[in-house]
Amino acid sequence: MTHFASARGNILRAIGRLALVFGSIGVLLRTFLKRLRIPIPKRVRNFLQRRRKVSKLQEYYYLKYAIGVLRVIAWIVLTIGFIGSLFWGITTGGFGGGLRIVLGIIGSFLAWLILLAARELIYLCVHLEEDTRSTIEGIIDKSS
Repeated sequence: MTHFASARGNILRAIGRLALVFGSIGVLLRTFLKRLRIPIPKRVRNFLQRRRKVSKLQEYYYLKYAIGVLRVIAWIVLTIGFIGSLFWGITTGGFGGGLRIVLGIIGSFLAWLILLAARELIYLCVHLEEDTRSTIEGIIDKSS
């Protein structure tokens, strides 16, 4: 098992390095074209912008997994909370049991909502950093 895992890790590292080299070549080509004052066609510029946005989450490698884990944990909390509150309320019985069912469902729903909001907050931070970087690049482009 470890042999396959290490081989997979080596392959992924090699692909990541290759992507980094191609990205660096693209940046060098862009700066070369800027210095030559050759206008970049709009289609090419849009493609480069789109590619950069897609690969931004790739830069933060483990955030992908953290986002996926938060989603899975959120759904587990919701289902276990719902089933657990139903079971707890039914075994208690009476008015108190009904109240425990309602409060358990509301509590599990709120926990689910908070976990999904945390997941979206990670996305927000990544996009905020990306937008800040593109704004700075735009300001630098206008000044030069």
